Amino acid sequence: MKQLITQHEILTLDDYGRIVSFSSGYAPDQEFIQPGDYPVLSFQYREKDRLIDVESIHDIPEIKDFGQEIEYTYTDIEDTGVTAVCRIIAGPDNFSFTISLTETNGLCITGVSYPFIIVRYQLEGTPNSEALLYPINAGLLKRAPQPQDLEPDSFHAFRFAPENGDTFHYPGQVFAQFLAYYNDRAGILAMCNDTKGQLKLIKPVHRNGLRLGFFHAGDWREPRALGYNLLLCSFQGDWYDGASIYRSWSSRQDWSVPLQKRPEIPDWLLDSPPHVVLRIQGRIDEGPVEPNECFQPYEKAVPLLEQVAKALDSPVAPIIMAWENKGPWVYPDCFPPTGGDSSLRSFTAMARERGWHVGSYCNGTRWVTAQYWSGYDGRNYLLENQGQDTLCRTVENNYWQERWDTSWRQSYAACLEVEHTRKTAEDFCMHLAEDGLDYIQFLDQNVGCTAFPCYAEDHGHPPMPGQWMTQAMERLGDTFRDVCKKSGRPMAFALEQPCCEYFLRDIHICDVRIGPPGHPYYNGGFIPLAQFLHHEFILFQGAFGSGQEPYHLPIRTAANLVWGNIPGGVLTGDGDFVNRDHPQPWGVWEPKLGNNQDTLTMLKNATELRRGAGKPYLVYGQMQKPANLEEIPIINWQYGGYDYEAPAVFDCLWKAPDGRLGLILANWTDRPRRIKINDCRLGIPRFVIVPALGCILEEVM
Repeated sequence: MKQLITQHEILTLDDYGRIVSFSSGYAPDQEFIQPGDYPVLSFQYREKDRLIDVESIHDIPEIKDFGQEIEYTYTDIEDTGVTAVCRIIAGPDNFSFTISLTETNGLCITGVSYPFIIVRYQLEGTPNSEALLYPINAGLLKRAPQPQDLEPDSFHAFRFAPENGDTFHYPGQVFAQFLAYYNDRAGILAMCNDTKGQLKLIKPVHRNGLRLGFFHAGDWREPRALGYNLLLCSFQGDWYDGASIYRSWSSRQDWSVPLQKRPEIPDWLLDSPPHVVLRIQGRIDEGPVEPNECFQPYEKAVPLLEQVAKALDSPVAPIIMAWENKGPWVYPDCFPPTGGDSSLRSFTAMARERGWHVGSYCNGTRWVTAQYWSGYDGRNYLLENQGQDTLCRTVENNYWQERWDTSWRQSYAACLEVEHTRKTAEDFCMHLAEDGLDYIQFLDQNVGCTAFPCYAEDHGHPPMPGQWMTQAMERLGDTFRDVCKKSGRPMAFALEQPCCEYFLRDIHICDVRIGPPGHPYYNGGFIPLAQFLHHEFILFQGAFGSGQEPYHLPIRTAANLVWGNIPGGVLTGDGDFVNRDHPQPWGVWEPKLGNNQDTLTMLKNATELRRGAGKPYLVYGQMQKPANLEEIPIINWQYGGYDYEAPAVFDCLWKAPDGRLGLILANWTDRPRRIKINDCRLGIPRFVIVPALGCILEEVM
């Protein structure tokens, strides 16, 4: 056995180099590690059209002990000719793990998992106080996780394959490179300090205990070291405290440029125009696609938008969606747009005259070959435009078909390393710019700024997913900048879901769909982790999201406001907002729910605060750990056969760039609420009154 010690932690490794104990000075008698016969490491290599996985479980290492550093060398692992050198260093605040591989048999190594960190489901604290923090989607917190809540650990769990999706990696839908697990006594944090955006699969899986899984992917054909370290440390508190450790590192990296130092972001966008979504065809994606006559021609939407802008006393950002000529979300065979280029150009010109700026949702680098509701068959278009040459390949050399949308369309992931993919994207964005759009959410399926994985041997990249994906996405960011330059006006480029930290400099605003307190979104596990980590570096908007019926939009607007999102909603043909809670929040217009005037009042008050006194906090500020508030009433009600609840007042604490603290309070109910503030950061205990359907800012130096 070998022990390493930091200021706060003790790490024990057995004679094979496996982690068998981890304890924290915050709770010295609490053991985190689940005992078991686990690998020290595993690696994966490609052999023709298949992947082979190797685990090092009982390989006897050569050990060099340098006191606060231990080196393990595993030679000819499982007779593969692969040698791994693993180093663990105890620093003042964490343990640092790194690995290098060499091989003698010409193996095409595609990735390695190291170290194996497997924690206990039940720790020595209050029962069910355990929680798992995962930076995926917009931020996921799984309380009291159990084996059935996780994917089982297997070779398949850490493979790039269509059945595993094509966005669930870092950099991508996993937007930060860490996992944290804690209870009411102490927590453990595992994070990578990679500054180059190298490809990883980061996911929690079940393996007797809860494995904090890290698969370091890429082209390992040449002898090389990992190039960064995995750091392991402990903390005390809740998810904010664990995420703060990671934020203190991430916010010092080159990708973390404060908004006030990003002159390329248009001033009109920084002024937080409410996002008003216009569904041009159909209602839901997997449904009929007839044009919505209320928005065709596009000029017909102007009077409706004028009513909204007047009610909100603010410019608006109209966002068109499902506008593609051959059916909603058909790409790249989508022009001219439904209703014609001429009408769209007239609409964008009329909008700009009114101080509005029109945007669009798009489809990203997917090639759609069929839209079953519209009857579109794009197979000939694919062949005529050499589209098949752009499609990602699986390890079996099949085209990488998307799985989630097969009931209503057929689509394939396109490889960003292929010049034709990027040129198609550039032409598409340029067409929209020429039609007068100032805001393009092109990466609407490349969630998180995801470049899709590819194993092709003829695309000019190594025949496996790897660092080339990050570099290709960076080149696409350059393409966006070129489009903006050619358009001759300030444009915004947007993204579906939070932007992965590595690409924060390339994207101006992202689409985050919140689940407010008391809502079962993500089984109640939604947290504003993306805003907590990255709010001061990129804008967030919340035109979509969840909210309890029949108060969907007032609740969602209150949550959007306090968590730093530009509020918005979906407009119907009579000028009212959709106020229904639906997995596709743009989809169901009737029967109407709630009170549209309450929605407008809440939107107006939120917009006024965000554009006015709250701007240093809600646009440029950094989210803080919540303030200690008391006496917030919980509202309970029944509707449509369901029981609902939500706090009457939502809150969040922010720090402005000049250091001032600001407490944002938003009351979505129709009566004033009295709240007690009892937080040493905010002065003496006191009460405040939050007006009905309103919001206030409490400033503290």
